[in-house]
Amino acid sequence: MAEHFDPGILPRTYFRAPRVPFDFRALALAILGFLVYWAGGLLISRVFWPSDLPDGASYDVPGAFLSWAFQFFDRIPYIGRSVGELLTGALRLDPGLSHTDYGFWEILVGGVWFLGVWSFFALGIHRITTMRIARDEGLSVGEAMRFSGRNWITLLVAPLIIAGVIGLFFACNMLAGVLIAIPGVGGILALILVPLAFISTLLILLVGLGGVFGLPLIGAAAAWECNGSLDAISRAFSYLFARPLQFFWNFFLIFLFTGVILLVGSWFTFTFAKSIDAGVWSEQHTLLVDPPPKVLEEGSDYSDLSGSMVELYKELDIEGRDRAAPFLAPPTMDIKAVGAVDWTYKLNALVFWFFFNFIWLGVSGYALYWLIGASTSVYADLRADVDGTEEDEVYVEEEDQDLDIVAEGGPAEEAAAVADDTPAADTPPADAPTDDAASKTADEADPAPEEGEDKPTE
Repeated sequence: MAEHFDPGILPRTYFRAPRVPFDFRALALAILGFLVYWAGGLLISRVFWPSDLPDGASYDVPGAFLSWAFQFFDRIPYIGRSVGELLTGALRLDPGLSHTDYGFWEILVGGVWFLGVWSFFALGIHRITTMRIARDEGLSVGEAMRFSGRNWITLLVAPLIIAGVIGLFFACNMLAGVLIAIPGVGGILALILVPLAFISTLLILLVGLGGVFGLPLIGAAAAWECNGSLDAISRAFSYLFARPLQFFWNFFLIFLFTGVILLVGSWFTFTFAKSIDAGVWSEQHTLLVDPPPKVLEEGSDYSDLSGSMVELYKELDIEGRDRAAPFLAPPTMDIKAVGAVDWTYKLNALVFWFFFNFIWLGVSGYALYWLIGASTSVYADLRADVDGTEEDEVYVEEEDQDLDIVAEGGPAEEAAAVADDTPAADTPPADAPTDDAASKTADEADPAPEEGEDKPTE
């Protein structure tokens, strides 16, 4: 008989690779979230669109927020910039300008949109993955979205709580600076206030690190436990700081595999475009699928283009892009390419537009689904390692409703409900009558007949 596996006997660096059970409904939810985020991003960018923006320049407000956020990771060697490029690649964002070229309100609105949309859809994906890991049960897209709607406030409030705590300690440091600046008395107060400011700064750093790196665990905790924002934050902080090596190693693998998913998707798009273009003899088709890099030297593919095709090259906004870069998205992925080509090729351009975007949507959706689902798996492993909680222990709403019914009805109604559900047993035979009962029966019998009446025949 195999021995029972007990993670408690392993060292503190116990590690299990993230595993994500595949579920089409979670993938559909990730794709739906991507479409909502992308469409809303276009609308927000159009609202803030500057009037002096040059023609052909990119302007992406949600992308500006991510560009601003990822600047804090640039100093991490080999990883920081790669993580930013990875997520912007999965979300297909192109800020165009530097984050310094966007105003405060653009970055704020982009951040609110990013956190608002993905906290909702990520919670549903977390829940689907949670039920798969804990009970191997499926969850429909509608059920997952209803769960997100009921618990969305948990993730929306969590960043506000973290920011409020950081702001409180920051205000304490400001107050210490005001008091220290008082002539004469400030020097004496500094003996007490400077050490306190040192401690509050340390707390700011810890809360900030926990809030930034623990954000995926907060969403997973909300899906597993459903105990509110404070419980989700405390669990995420506890697991992050109790097992930092396990946490960062897991997420290194998660981001690495997410990059592999995007790379394979780029290979697929690249091979699809190259193989089609190999048999295409029309210049317009070539410009739509795999245009040549702009090289003005004689004998290059670009120099062989006719004058009208050079104009189409400019109209498709290919001229300023490095077409020699590998895995660049084909121009036909932009819907304006359908209107730029001749009417004889519009249907071809529309078909190309659909299939290339279908590939892009599926790859990006799967990358986002795996990224979110893997963080759910990491939470389950950290919870088992730190708290010793089995992964099949998960909050289920039906069980909570049953407890509410029992609490409202009380023991009497509970017993009645149990009695109704219990099948009726055979009625036991009645006990034999006692002597008192027999005498009472005899006394209550019919009286003796009077004279002249016939006695009853025995």
